[in-house]
Amino acid sequence: MTHLVRWTPFRELDRWFEDDFFSPMTRMFSPAVNLYETDNEVVAEVSIPGIDPKKVNVEIENNVLHIRGEETVEQEDKGKDYFRKEIRSGMFARSLQLPEEVEADKISATSEKGILKIIMPKSEKAKPKKVAIEVKE
Repeated sequence: MTHLVRWTPFRELDRWFEDDFFSPMTRMFSPAVNLYETDNEVVAEVSIPGIDPKKVNVEIENNVLHIRGEETVEQEDKGKDYFRKEIRSGMFARSLQLPEEVEADKISATSEKGILKIIMPKSEKAKPKKVAIEVKE
């Protein structure tokens, strides 16, 4: 089923600010996210391998999903002269405008094999409604 979404310039601005370029701290990173919908839910799958799910905060405010947390890698750097250091640590954050209104008090989240799955039931007014067509002759 195809959904029509009204284009608004403000939504484009929101997308710009989701970009890493606007991150307030250079050490902050944005985890990869899959965001999709089913008939009854909006689902976000967030890649957080190696991150303790207890250090992740998930909130919804004004139909925006906020995912924040911290990844800490404890390493002793004394006496090491790195050629390459790619294992990241520090704060991460991601904010996503949701395509549908959701029931904030019914959201659930699980973590399995480095994927945080956030299931957000759609509100009743966001679910599609069928309209019967009366045929007149």
